[in-house]
Amino acid sequence: MLAERLVFTSAKVKVELEPGFLYASQHSELTLNVYPVNTLGFRTPYAKTEVRFDVVEGANLIELEGTVENHTVKVKSKGKEGEAVVGIYSLKSGLELYKILIKILPKDVA
Repeated sequence: MLAERLVFTSAKVKVELEPGFLYASQHSELTLNVYPVNTLGFRTPYAKTEVRFDVVEGANLIELEGTVENHTVKVKSKGKEGEAVVGIYSLKSGLELYKILIKILPKDVA
């Protein structure tokens, strides 16, 4: 019973950026993934987090493209360097879960 509660109950939500930044290029993109985590720190089996993504700051720097299953979104650079903020909101409650800072680096930074 305790093992079931530890494994199948969500304790928090984790946000993953892959890769962790963008370049100031029209072809640069990253994937923003949100998923529930259990008390052991692993993904909660059979659980999903339904969220909505919005650009809070830097709408002139990035665009959000194609939400997949309400927990993953692709972020594309518009070719300008700077910093943008993406808000992540719960679909069930409407509350803000996280604000994520996305850095857009110059093209020539390796």
